[in-house]
Amino acid sequence: MASGAVVRKVQKRAVVARKVAPKAAEVTRTYSPEFLAEHEAVMARVREEGAKRIKRSVERAIALGIIDKDGNLLRNDLPPDMVPGADRDFGG
Repeated sequence: MASGAVVRKVQKRAVVARKVAPKAAEVTRTYSPEFLAEHEAVMARVREEGAKRIKRSVERAIALGIIDKDGNLLRNDLPPDMVPGADRDFGG
């Protein structure tokens, strides 16, 4: 047996309890108006792009016949390999 492959048992006398460092004081940060304006501009662009992506996804789901224009689910059927009695077994 190679000595490098064996995990040695930790001796109790070798374990040293360490004190937990006290929590750092809460830091209050102040941001410049320029930084806040730039941050808000970036976030506005992110929200705008997110809204566009959501709209495209909804339009695609409507075109595929998955949902109607009000967002109601149109199809409740299962794929052929998931219906009860199918020749597939998913272990469930």
